[in-house]
Amino acid sequence: MTERIHRPVRLLAAAVLAGGLALTATGCSFILQQTGDAWAVTYQVQVDGPAGSELTDVRVEGAEKRGDAPEVHRLGAQETSTATTSGSAWEHEAIVLAEQRASVRATPPRGATATCRILLDGKREIATETAAAGQPVTCSVDTPAFD
Repeated sequence: MTERIHRPVRLLAAAVLAGGLALTATGCSFILQQTGDAWAVTYQVQVDGPAGSELTDVRVEGAEKRGDAPEVHRLGAQETSTATTSGSAWEHEAIVLAEQRASVRATPPRGATATCRILLDGKREIATETAAAGQPVTCSVDTPAFD
């Protein structure tokens, strides 16, 4: 009889403990998003085509504003708007915590070559990749710790 009473109590205690740990971990993540060291990240995709070239399957990783949870944002089709010396470019800003992943992916128009770049504070390049003509280009890197 005593065993029948103790078993449910143990299960209940284990469930309460697991729930408390999950809430604590979630709370710590939220606090880190609010107060942790974060970078202003600029994602760039340059194509060897004119302004208005369409990039498809565009994705970026990060938070849209300070305190938001980082996630992969599927932006779909985007047009390049900035003319460059060798074609045109598209840019997107995000917030990424220090030592967390920053990534961008896009597919250029058929026959066009794309190069992606990830910049910290709009200046310091931390990743660059160029894909074959018409193929998706992906840049992905963990951001550095603050000095």
